[in-house]
Amino acid sequence: MSRRIEPISLKMAGAVSILHGSCFSEDPWDIPAIIGIMGIAGFFGRIAWEDEEPTGFVLALGLAEECEILSLGVLLDRRRAGCGSALLGSVCSEAMRRNIRSVVLEVAADNAAARALYAARGFVSVGCRPDYYRRAGGRIDAYILRLHLAEA
Repeated sequence: MSRRIEPISLKMAGAVSILHGSCFSEDPWDIPAIIGIMGIAGFFGRIAWEDEEPTGFVLALGLAEECEILSLGVLLDRRRAGCGSALLGSVCSEAMRRNIRSVVLEVAADNAAARALYAARGFVSVGCRPDYYRRAGGRIDAYILRLHLAEA
């Protein structure tokens, strides 16, 4: 298997929307939402390809000295194989290239795999948004995590 990670372009909005829906079926982002995010000043994103198939993505905003990861997802059958870590590393590298000092994101309290990935990369909890994510059975808290890039 060969993996490549490349910048997301506008022509990839459909593929990103499909990936987002596959990764976050309870709250998928449609193509107009993805295009809208891509139009925000400071936007950058990456898409992972494995054997010429899109397998993961990350959408981020570089805002002055902070980068916010808006969404990061990897297809279920491709998880735990390094794709998420590679996407996260790509965002951190781009943020450092832009002289950004920290990366912040929100992760669902019930997403143990993602929380473990972020902890392994040095992210620490700095807050909580109660009842932030929608689930079929109700709502789930979001933990706010931050990585200071000088410490990464």
